[in-house]
Amino acid sequence: MTAGRLCGGFILTVVAGLVALSAAVPAQGRWATYSNPRFGTTADYPADLFAVQDPPPENGDGATFRTADGRAQLAIYGAYNVDSDTPASYVAKNKELQSATYQRIAAGFYAVSGTNGADIYYDRCNFPPHNDDILNCIHVVYPAREKALFDPIVTRISKSLRPG
Repeated sequence: MTAGRLCGGFILTVVAGLVALSAAVPAQGRWATYSNPRFGTTADYPADLFAVQDPPPENGDGATFRTADGRAQLAIYGAYNVDSDTPASYVAKNKELQSATYQRIAAGFYAVSGTNGADIYYDRCNFPPHNDDILNCIHVVYPAREKALFDPIVTRISKSLRPG
């Protein structure tokens, strides 16, 4: 093996390692907690990645964050469960949720994910015990080409979703 091949292999290995490291940085960067004053919906999110907060909606139901370049969005919000739905009945009523390629429906929440063009979306709503009337939800959209970067981030956000 020539010195050029060894050097080229080393450089390729270093570059691959730097790319992997840069993909991990947002997951380990600064995280913040958003808590909605109206519904109490609370979740942790990577503040360095979702660095731009859109103006809040007039009804005060949540907040939307996006990356500086607009390639990904995160919404954290609360909603009234006006029909006293269970997670299963809520998903059954919503065609957008039914078309997801991944569905997990449990007694206290649903989580769905799928693709829309070149993007992946993920929705989760927690249904409080005792059939309270408030749902705590997140909605995330990110480029499918960045699945390896965003999947662990979405998992952490999803696990942090809770009532305030």
